[in-house]
Amino acid sequence: MSERVTSFPNMLQPTVALKTYAPVSMKFWESEESVLNGMKEFADGWFVRRHTGTQAALGAAKRMGEAATPLDALREYQDWFNGALARLMEDGLAFQQQVMRAGSEFGSQLPSGEAEVTIKNPSSDERRSA
Repeated sequence: MSERVTSFPNMLQPTVALKTYAPVSMKFWESEESVLNGMKEFADGWFVRRHTGTQAALGAAKRMGEAATPLDALREYQDWFNGALARLMEDGLAFQQQVMRAGSEFGSQLPSGEAEVTIKNPSSDERRSA
């Protein structure tokens, strides 16, 4: 009446273990490579935006110093500030996209059904004694 159940393949048989775990480990490292590529893309974009922002600030400072009136200087500042806010929003969007991509990569590694947890309420006739 007792059945012998093993949770893992017989580890004494290397070919069985390799055939079982190799695809899982390959999928993990493929996903890791994809996430790293996405992080590099995000970082490269971030540096481009920072470089653009630095150049814009330098230009704005120069134009503010050459402004004929305080109103002209304020207008230059506003133009720079609008660009800074636009770059900040681009940073946020790029970050959000990177997090979503990474989440989908790692989420796809879960076997089906493991992502869901179901809590079953015992019925009144299933009382447990202590």
